[in-house]
Amino acid sequence: MKRRPTISVCMIVKNEEKDLPRLLSSIRGLADETIIVDTGSNDNTVDIAKSYGAKVYHFPWCNDFSAARNESLKYATKDYILWLDADDEIKHEEHHKIRNDLKRHKGAGLFLRLKNVYGDSGTDFLQLRIFPNHKGIIFEGRVHEQAIHCLEEKMIPTYASEAQVLHHGYDTNENIVEKSKRNRDILEIEIKERPDNINALFFMSKALRGLGEKERALICLDRLMELARLDPSLYMKDVIMLGASEKAAVLCELGKEDETLSFLLECKTLFPNDVLIIYLLGEQYYRRKDYENAYKELINLQDETFTKLLTPINIHETRMCLLNHLGISSLFTGDFLTAERCFKKLIENDPMDKANYHYLSLVKEKAGDIEGAISACDEGLKRHAMDSYLMKRKYLLYLSKESYAEALEIYDDLNGYSNDVEVTAGRFLIACKSLHLQDMQRYYQLLQEKLSISPKPFPENFTETKDRLSGLEDKKGESLFDSAINFLLKK
Repeated sequence: MKRRPTISVCMIVKNEEKDLPRLLSSIRGLADETIIVDTGSNDNTVDIAKSYGAKVYHFPWCNDFSAARNESLKYATKDYILWLDADDEIKHEEHHKIRNDLKRHKGAGLFLRLKNVYGDSGTDFLQLRIFPNHKGIIFEGRVHEQAIHCLEEKMIPTYASEAQVLHHGYDTNENIVEKSKRNRDILEIEIKERPDNINALFFMSKALRGLGEKERALICLDRLMELARLDPSLYMKDVIMLGASEKAAVLCELGKEDETLSFLLECKTLFPNDVLIIYLLGEQYYRRKDYENAYKELINLQDETFTKLLTPINIHETRMCLLNHLGISSLFTGDFLTAERCFKKLIENDPMDKANYHYLSLVKEKAGDIEGAISACDEGLKRHAMDSYLMKRKYLLYLSKESYAEALEIYDDLNGYSNDVEVTAGRFLIACKSLHLQDMQRYYQLLQEKLSISPKPFPENFTETKDRLSGLEDKKGESLFDSAINFLLKK
C-alpha cells in the first residue's frame, strides 16, 4: 500500500486569538503537523495554538513576512508545506481535493483557489499555497511573500487545484485600509533597499490603489512596465502581466480613457492569451459603444470561467458583466445566436432582472422571431406582473405583427407609458386601421402634444408632426405613424 503524502501546515501569527480556533479546527484531518511561529503575541494566541496540538516557536517581528515564514519552514518535517494565515479557513470538504491532487501530482507545487470573503461576495484567484518540503525553497519579499520563484529555479512543476481556501482578512473596509497601510509602510522599506524590484513595485501599486492613492499607484506601474521594456525577458514573469492589467484598471479609474485603450492594445500584442487583458480591452470598446470591436474581443471569452487568474477578481460579477457586454455587442453586430445565449444565461442567473427579458425580446425581434420576442416578454411579466416597460414592448410587438386587437387589450394596462410617443403613434395606427374617426382625431392630437406641437385636427400639422418624429433617435414612432398614413392613403 502506497504511503499517502504528509502535510506540514506552517503559519506565522500575532494576536490571533479571535481567528485561530476557526483555522485550526478547519485543518483537523488535513494537517499531519502544525507549525506556528509567533511574532510577539500578548493575547491568548500561543495557548490556543498549543491546545490544538500545534508546535509553537517564537521569532521577533522585523517588518519582513518572508523572514518569519522561512523560520516556520525550518521546523517542518513532512513531505509538503501548506502555508496558511490565521484568518484562513479550509472547509473539510476541500481536504480530499488537496489529498487527491498531491497523489496525482507527486513532487509538485499546488495553486489553491483563494477566496477573499466580503460578506456574501468576494474575490477569487489562484495562489501557490503548497510545495514540496525541499531545502532551498524559501519565501521572498517583505510583504506578499512568495515561494514561486524558488520552484521555478528548481524546475518544480506546479498545478492548479480546485480546492478552496477562504480568507477572512479583508472582510471589512477597515481591515482593507489597515492592511493596505501596513503593506505600504513595509514596501516603502523594500523599495528603498531595492528600487527596481518588480514584485515590490507591483504590490506597492496594489496597496496605494487600495488607499485611494491612484496617481502614486500609477507611478509604480509605469516604472514596472518601463523595466519590462528595458529587459523584455521580464515579460515572461507573471507579475508583469498582472501589472499590465492593474495599470489598465487604474488608468480607467482615473478617467484616462484614450490612454487606457492605447495601453490595452499594446498589452494585447505582448500578452495575446491573457484573458483579463482581452476582457478589459473588450470592456473599453463596449464603454465607447464600439460594439463591433467589443464583440471581436469578447466573443473569444464566451466560455471563459476566469478561474485560472492570479489576480483577485469577483469571478461571478466579472462573468455576468462579460455576458451582458457580449450579449449587447452581439445584438448590435447581428450575432443573434450568441446574444440569445448570453441573455438566457443572465436570466438563469438572476430571473428577477427584468432588463434581460427586454434584451432577449429585442434579440428575438431582430432575428425575425416575433412570437419568441413576445414569449420573452411574457416570461418577464410572470416575475414582474404588469411591468410597464415589458408591457410596452409586448404592445409594440403585437403592432409589428398586425395583431391590433391584442395590442389594444394591452394599451389600457400601460400606465405611465400610455402617453409615450411610440405608444401613442401605435394607438393612432390602431384607430386608422379600424377607421374609428373619433379615436383618429384624439390620438393624432395627443401625439402632437407629446411632440410639443400645438394640437390641431388631422390632417393639419401633418408635415410638422412627421418632421418631429423623423428627428427622434428611435424611429419606431415614425414607422408606426407612416404605417397609419399609408393605410389611410390606400383607402
